[in-house]
Amino acid sequence: MIEAEVATFIEGAVMTILASRDAAMVAAIGRGVGTRRIDAATFETLVSRAQWPHLLANLQPAAPLAVTFVRAEDYRCYQIKAEVTGLAEAGEEDRARALSYIAAMSARLGALEVPPRPITAWLTDRDLLRIAYRPLALYAQTPGPQAGQRLAGRTQGGGVA
Repeated sequence: MIEAEVATFIEGAVMTILASRDAAMVAAIGRGVGTRRIDAATFETLVSRAQWPHLLANLQPAAPLAVTFVRAEDYRCYQIKAEVTGLAEAGEEDRARALSYIAAMSARLGALEVPPRPITAWLTDRDLLRIAYRPLALYAQTPGPQAGQRLAGRTQGGGVA
């Protein structure tokens, strides 16, 4: 469902914001510290349990999840509406991926004159959890006339476009 160009964008040094909801439909948000494509139908994002407990408290297999990816330089942005397929402890390879992401994002944001202090508050490799999810729909969210346009996803008949 997600083309290679968009997958490469998502796996890069882009701001990653996740949103979940509880049973009362109250939203919780958090930041990811690295995303990768697992296979043609699954992605996973690393998230700090210590930093974003409310977001993670709402997640279990089949829970809805929204993940937004934004390139800071030009606000090119995509949002995935997804279904959680699994949660797992992060290992050393995951931590290394998170540290690489944090370094790349810190450099990118620093080049845009964002001070280090908020960056270190936003991005941490502490107590990481892997969230695996299956995209159900993809939207362009870049500001402008195309914002909110569905790029791929479920059709009225329930299939994937």
